[in-house]
Amino acid sequence: MAMYHSWDSQNAWLRQIHAHNYLFVNPLLGRAQGFKDDDWVWVESPHGKVRCMCRFSEAVEPGTVWTWNAIGKAKGAWALSPKANESQKGFLLNHVISEELPAHDAGDHLSNSDPVTGQAAWFDVRVRVYKAEEGEPKQSAPQFEAVPSYPGMDEKQAKRRWQGYFAGMFGK
Repeated sequence: MAMYHSWDSQNAWLRQIHAHNYLFVNPLLGRAQGFKDDDWVWVESPHGKVRCMCRFSEAVEPGTVWTWNAIGKAKGAWALSPKANESQKGFLLNHVISEELPAHDAGDHLSNSDPVTGQAAWFDVRVRVYKAEEGEPKQSAPQFEAVPSYPGMDEKQAKRRWQGYFAGMFGK
């Protein structure tokens, strides 16, 4: 939740609290599918699939999965190292979501997003959850090439920019 309120600042202290997210599932689902708390699992829909770590929670309904989607980051985003937990263990469910709603009778396609925020409506997709195979990488998937933090800046320049931002924010 904290990441939603810090997009403009990348508060360094938040990374100490939660530098990656989990797919929260009811323990009944885990037992039925043969995986345990903290196992790596696949979440698959007709649109794509994501590998992530799961965490059991009685607060999640047995037929529902849930995560804080904003914690997963692309390699290099926010001037983070390409090996940062946000990109190695963090994930986005966006990869299992269709960009458009199914066509209706008139044949029109509508965006699968909230009309106010534009956020993908990832709450309305059916998924299958199953244990990742032994020997698969212990990292989220899909993985992509690192993105430049700031177009035209190399990693050192981007880090200096962020460090300057933090110093100004904390008066150092």
